[in-house]
Amino acid sequence: MDLVIKCVIAVIIMGIVHYISKTENYYVAGLVLSFPGLSILAYYFMYIEHGASKVRETICFAIVSAIPFVIFLLVLNFTLKNYNICNSILISSMVWFFLSSILIIVWKKFQLI
Repeated sequence: MDLVIKCVIAVIIMGIVHYISKTENYYVAGLVLSFPGLSILAYYFMYIEHGASKVRETICFAIVSAIPFVIFLLVLNFTLKNYNICNSILISSMVWFFLSSILIIVWKKFQLI
């Protein structure tokens, strides 16, 4: 049932993004995508199942994981000057995947918290 709720919330968020992207304030769609709707549910259930220490550890990882996302956005911005949207997203996603993989390896090795 938790998965159904998360999927419904994701569909609602994507519907909002689609609607906003058609307005003159289309740039607000990027802000809506950063809404932590699914994270709120995940943190709540994690707290119930594993306690506050696991939630804090996950929050620390989430803060650090913002770095690959910001770099993804920067690469997407720069690649759009020379490539179409599909190629730009592909390149940006590969950069994100590479940096996220490094982050996970480093995090596991040193258990940074």
